[in-house]
Amino acid sequence: MQKSFWGPRLHWAEYGAELLGTTFLVFIALSAVTLTFGSGSPLAAVLPNSSARRLIAGLILAASGPLVALSPPGKLGAHLNPALSLAFWLRDKMHPHDLASYLVSQLLGAGVAVLAWRERAASVHNGVTAPGMGYPIRDVFLLEMGLTCLLVLANFLLVSSHHLMRWTPLMTWRLVTLIYWLAAPISGSSLNPARSFGRALVSWFWSDQWCIARWAHSCHR
Repeated sequence: MQKSFWGPRLHWAEYGAELLGTTFLVFIALSAVTLTFGSGSPLAAVLPNSSARRLIAGLILAASGPLVALSPPGKLGAHLNPALSLAFWLRDKMHPHDLASYLVSQLLGAGVAVLAWRERAASVHNGVTAPGMGYPIRDVFLLEMGLTCLLVLANFLLVSSHHLMRWTPLMTWRLVTLIYWLAAPISGSSLNPARSFGRALVSWFWSDQWCIARWAHSCHR
């Protein structure tokens, strides 16, 4: 570990990239949900089928991560997800102080993104992640844990191969789109604790947030 005179070397550029990238990711995700399911949505009048609109929302919000990854800030890291950062740390790919800084940047970015929408996203409850009606919290927990594990595992498999690494953004886009389309009515399809935390903070809606924190940790055990 490289150290400065004052202690461990801090990577401010990477932390800033995580802050900006997570802000963009959550802003696009909330925009997609608001435009497809919000009050007065022009798309709802043209396309009343909720499943079709959810697929469109998934295509839009899932594209935000790859776009950040391909941008100049994304070249610095582009985790954008505490679950992914935790996985890298558990694999000894990050120093503890970098993990803490990444988590703070991601959570702050998510909060800023939700605040940017304010009243316009009120009709979709700021995109708060919550279990669907009639689904037991145990089933929601297991679903989110399994899907997050799948996303993290897929990223690890691709970035660990020199030949497959360049396909990671495309894979992520397709996988997250499919997951959101199928799982959103059941669990809200979070996959990202920062995304859930930012929306819960702005809405001050903390119901079942323990579940999100728990599955993010459990899938790496």
